[in-house]
Amino acid sequence: MIAALMAVAVAGATAGAAARADYSGGTFAVSIDSPTVKLGAKAVIVATISATEGFRITESYRHRIVNLSATDDGVEIGRKVVRGAVRDGAVVFRVEVVPRTAGAHLVVGVFRFSITNGERLDIKAAPFEATVTATD
Repeated sequence: MIAALMAVAVAGATAGAAARADYSGGTFAVSIDSPTVKLGAKAVIVATISATEGFRITESYRHRIVNLSATDDGVEIGRKVVRGAVRDGAVVFRVEVVPRTAGAHLVVGVFRFSITNGERLDIKAAPFEATVTATD
């Protein structure tokens, strides 16, 4: 299942235009906005995970994105691990980045989160991919 999700771009921003990517993992759905910002300006990639019908996000789990890295040197990532916050039944992640060169830059990592159907708790892993685009 994770391999099928790898092609999806993930992200969100505090400034500029954003492109949205959505995908579903059966028991969960991911929404991500990919930011476009001025070169050198701080951007925030925002990713949201929500549970599908019959499931809910586990509030007590330490939801996070781990192994955050850029595929090139054109973007600086604030932290290698980012914790998510449960809001209105969904997990929201905010990844701070600063593009150092113009163009598109891929940021990758792994979501770690949990959902439950009331009887069984599932700890999940899913790919995180975001494109940060910097303009002059």
